[in-house]
Amino acid sequence: MYRLFLALRYLLTRPINLLGVFGIALSVWALVVVVSLFSGFLAVIARHVHGASADVTVSGLPPGTGWPGLQAELRGETNVAAVAPRVVHYGLLHRPGRRPGPPALPGRTALHGGDQPFLFVLGVDPAAESQATGFAGWLVDPVIPAELRAADPREPLRDRGDRAAVLVGLDRMRAEGLRPGDELVLTTGTMRDREDGARVTAQVQIPLVVAGAFKTQHGGFDGNNLFVGIEVLRRHLFDGASVVQEAAVRVADPQDLDGTAARLSRAVQRAVDRGDQRARGIAQTWRQKNAGFLESVEHQRALLKIVLVVILVTAAFLMLATLSMMVTEKTADIGILAAMGGTPLGTTQVFLACGLTITGAGVALGLGTGCITAVYLEEVRQVLRWATGIDLFPLEVYNLDRVPWHLDPWWLLQVTLMAFATGFLASALPALRAARHDPLVSLRNA
Repeated sequence: MYRLFLALRYLLTRPINLLGVFGIALSVWALVVVVSLFSGFLAVIARHVHGASADVTVSGLPPGTGWPGLQAELRGETNVAAVAPRVVHYGLLHRPGRRPGPPALPGRTALHGGDQPFLFVLGVDPAAESQATGFAGWLVDPVIPAELRAADPREPLRDRGDRAAVLVGLDRMRAEGLRPGDELVLTTGTMRDREDGARVTAQVQIPLVVAGAFKTQHGGFDGNNLFVGIEVLRRHLFDGASVVQEAAVRVADPQDLDGTAARLSRAVQRAVDRGDQRARGIAQTWRQKNAGFLESVEHQRALLKIVLVVILVTAAFLMLATLSMMVTEKTADIGILAAMGGTPLGTTQVFLACGLTITGAGVALGLGTGCITAVYLEEVRQVLRWATGIDLFPLEVYNLDRVPWHLDPWWLLQVTLMAFATGFLASALPALRAARHDPLVSLRNA
């Protein structure tokens, strides 16, 4: 009992111990808030990416793959609810009579896309695409002004005379001042057979007319892609053949997404098998297809965890310094305690209890304030912007409605265990030093 009494007495009579409490609390608060922010951001980004992607995408098909045979194989999988063909190409988008050049898109980042004129062109069947992805919702999103929507939402890619209809990302339309009915040209290339049998690259220019805008929650997708009718690309690039380069698949049971993708990969390889034992075509889930982008955000979160743990270690060194000063100041008390029958183990427990009490108070304060701050991050952002004019988390950059957060109980437990482990080590060193004091020397120096 005397051990706890002495520990509390030493703590309450030395206000400098509050530095250790605040140091632990600050490091725990940072670990909770920053990681919760990044976890929420990662979850929102993943949701945005999924919203702009098919559940499963079939790609890597050999040239000349026909859609009817591939469609039959894909629909043979029981978990497939809908499939849609795509022709995926690329090109430079510009106005007639103007050379392609970088568009003036101020404030754009790699997360948005759309900072260059080189774009991917998705040739789709609007009806099939609407069943396999959220295509129909991308065209009637409430944030798209009525004057920028397709003239006929039921047939958004109907050609206008000799010009093919094109859907452009909403941000690109606004930045470049495009309106429905504006004429554009897509300059691209394809392989052609010459009369002598040689295959050469030929330039192709496809006249387009803006039919409307589209918008997903994934800004990088909107800025780097265009939609045209699939027959437009087939006509200009493949002489009208019913080829397909990619297929979008919606599954009936999302819980079996990975298994469905694996089975579809085998089905695709059967459909395009040419008897040369070469694997062709692959089916990827939306997460696998966007793994590089999602892993980059996850990697940043992991790096921040390392940095914040270093802050925790720094706070532990602060606590180590204050406890070491306490041991030095209490040399006489240590000698008296030993003379009265106190054991080295008892002396160790006194100062160890001091350190663990400091750690416990810091962890409790840090966890409490950290969780509250994480939940009210958006309100904190708005108050700071109102008071200082500084926006610590500009939502428009990340295409968000409010600051995201996600409190992971497992991470909170990890933070608590790390803090107590660090506090225990920082307390054990001064406590062991106190236990090794010779009581005669301690009393003589009193």
